[in-house]
Amino acid sequence: CINITGVGLEPLRGSTTIEQIDLSLFYDRKHPDFCPAPLISCEFVLPILDSIIEREGSLLRHLHLPSEWKGDFQFDQFLRRYNEMLVNRGVISCVKCNT
Repeated sequence: CINITGVGLEPLRGSTTIEQIDLSLFYDRKHPDFCPAPLISCEFVLPILDSIIEREGSLLRHLHLPSEWKGDFQFDQFLRRYNEMLVNRGVISCVKCNT
């Protein structure tokens, strides 16, 4: 649905049990052309996601986010924090660094 802004994700704030979040707006791996553009907003969603990855014991391990956010400064900073969290938990590692 293109009318989702992300405000409804507020109940997930600080969750330690959620493992996957998919906000990609894709269906069956097809990338639709949205007109008008989807309303889902970094402004609303990223603080909620930050509260999840900052929690000790967070089980979040998979995110699929809107491709329209690529290049947004806040989004890029969030991805850096998310990847650091995964590396610190040992969920991902660099193959080149481990050889």
